[in-house]
Amino acid sequence: MTKHKYLGRVIMTVISVIAAVSIALNVFLLLSGSKSYLETPEQIYIMESGILKNSFEFADGENIEFQYVFDNSEYPQLLSEYNISEIAGEGTEFEKALNLMHEFAPRLHHESNYDNHIEMNALSLLEYSLDNKNQGINCRNKAQILNEMCLALGIYSRKVWIMPNSEYDNDCHVVNEVWDSSLNKWVMLDITNDQYWADENGTPLSVIEIRQKGALQEFCTPVSLGDDTSNFGGIKEKNMSEFLYIMKNMVYMQYLDVYTVGEDNTVYILVPENMNTDYEYIISESAVLSSPY
Repeated sequence: MTKHKYLGRVIMTVISVIAAVSIALNVFLLLSGSKSYLETPEQIYIMESGILKNSFEFADGENIEFQYVFDNSEYPQLLSEYNISEIAGEGTEFEKALNLMHEFAPRLHHESNYDNHIEMNALSLLEYSLDNKNQGINCRNKAQILNEMCLALGIYSRKVWIMPNSEYDNDCHVVNEVWDSSLNKWVMLDITNDQYWADENGTPLSVIEIRQKGALQEFCTPVSLGDDTSNFGGIKEKNMSEFLYIMKNMVYMQYLDVYTVGEDNTVYILVPENMNTDYEYIISESAVLSSPY
């Protein structure tokens, strides 16, 4: 191990400990009625962006080619039973996926503690949860539904696990990315929060772009249905809770090597070079950013 990488891992460990202690102290002070250090969103963001900045560079990994299955036998039923083509409408790949997300996000009740007992495919999950507030599902399952809908329409789409820094934090998040040919890049969709992310010009962003902007404290914001896109600063303030939550979960990512019905495939991770891991399947940043064509 080089001196540089060893120092980086030490810094990461120190930052993790400081962050954990700061949050615990913040909670204690709030409960005791005292003023706390982390009392504003800006202060929390400074901590989160610092963690991302110190994890900015990714480790070397495999240049794998993702596989996207567009001809699964379950797609015709999914398309016809849930009017997927009609809801997606016309437009770019991003616009079609956005229409699907806006339609189904509010109809899928969120349950963080859902135990994943329903088979991991869109047809089974929709039958169980759609328009049923008593049978909620979590972000991983919602992302699976949107992913299969997009694949059924011939849109390159993938699920992405976005992960926190602390090994004691078991709360991660799962989102989607679709390849938009007009933008010539990946774009993130968060069906759980019914949001996409944009820069100050309104350009939709990928997971990696959001992470980079967070680390460098450059402007980006989640965008909800109905937000006033003439005022992105106001949008960010309005959606600050989701902003901070996503930034917390941007330290490393997990991907499947094959995207189809279900998710019984190899999991690859895109991991910072200063993060200690002995995981076998490491993917390169270039593989994640590359065109699926």
